Amino acid sequence: MPETTAPLDVRALREREFPHLDGQPPYLNAASMAPLPERARRACDAYNARRAAVHQLRGADFEPTMRRAREAAARLVNADADEIALLPNTSYGINLAAQALKIEPGRRVLVSGFEFPANVYPWLKLAEEGRAPVEIIPPDALGRPDEERLLEEIARGDVAVLALSAVQFATGWNADLARFGRACRAQGTWFVVDAIQALGCIPVDVRAADADILATAGHKWLCAPFGTGFAYVRGELARQLEPAVVGWTAMKAGADLARCVDYRWEFVDDARRFEVSTQAWQDVAGFAEAMELLLETGIERIRGHVFGLIDPLAAWLGEQEDGVIVSGMEPGQRSGVFAFRLGDSERAYAALYRAGVRCALREGAIRIAPHLYNTAEEMATVMDVLERRERW
Repeated sequence: MPETTAPLDVRALREREFPHLDGQPPYLNAASMAPLPERARRACDAYNARRAAVHQLRGADFEPTMRRAREAAARLVNADADEIALLPNTSYGINLAAQALKIEPGRRVLVSGFEFPANVYPWLKLAEEGRAPVEIIPPDALGRPDEERLLEEIARGDVAVLALSAVQFATGWNADLARFGRACRAQGTWFVVDAIQALGCIPVDVRAADADILATAGHKWLCAPFGTGFAYVRGELARQLEPAVVGWTAMKAGADLARCVDYRWEFVDDARRFEVSTQAWQDVAGFAEAMELLLETGIERIRGHVFGLIDPLAAWLGEQEDGVIVSGMEPGQRSGVFAFRLGDSERAYAALYRAGVRCALREGAIRIAPHLYNTAEEMATVMDVLERRERW
């Protein structure tokens, strides 16, 4: 069924799912963490209540809860549920890729400069171990990836892995994943995507992107509990790779608890082989609820709402002599992360913080990250503070 294009009823949504935002200064920092919707909080609380009264726990609290979360994650990225592994964070998913993918001698790993460290250190570990050289390609003057240089490097034919964020954390640069995916597929290069700054606000399609592995966490744009996340591992690839960290539920023998000492080195046939045994089920329950809320609302609809919030601020900055928009504003480059510089950006950020506006300062730029729960009035507060420079 196509997503609705009707505008969001933000007031009703806030009243129902985000009541704690009312009466508070603007919270515009989904790129760091987002508030829990009430339905996710209730799911976590209800699970913990059953855990406290342990006799109330039931079979549906375990594998069915996991299945529901995998199915929601799969819908978010246009994957199959058996291509989803539930993991605690993005770093775990990137490490999964770095440790499991086979890198032939003479091939290298390619990373763009200004990547968030979670998508850099797991690859640098390979270099430290002498398993593969890692090349970090310098970004442009604003900190955005040098797309043409990255594509030129891939075309040389010796790149084993391209590790790239779908949306850059500091600039909001939104990658043309399909373009990079095609280039990688043509050269036999693994394409690994860090999607934490995209999912929940920007549509991502792993099929169209030709992604091999995608990793994300739940606590930012997915509005989910800390310690939740998932990795997509392309189905055919998942059956070929072995995890570096092995949990007993990754093995087929783990399915029969009555015969769990029948030790057989035989992995399950899907991405569950990358899950490491006991999960934080109460948080997985909340994770499923949060993702389902976003899916029900519609990712395209959320994106349109967020862009509508950003547009007036972007227009105002364009009129300022010392205003520099760091984020790309072309339709294909935009994301929910909006980064800009304005005069002394540190002073401007401090003024916003004193006014109660919660945003971030990243790599010399102010980063505003509104989400489905934010209003035009909250964005107007940002411009009001920035306009009153005499008070900085």
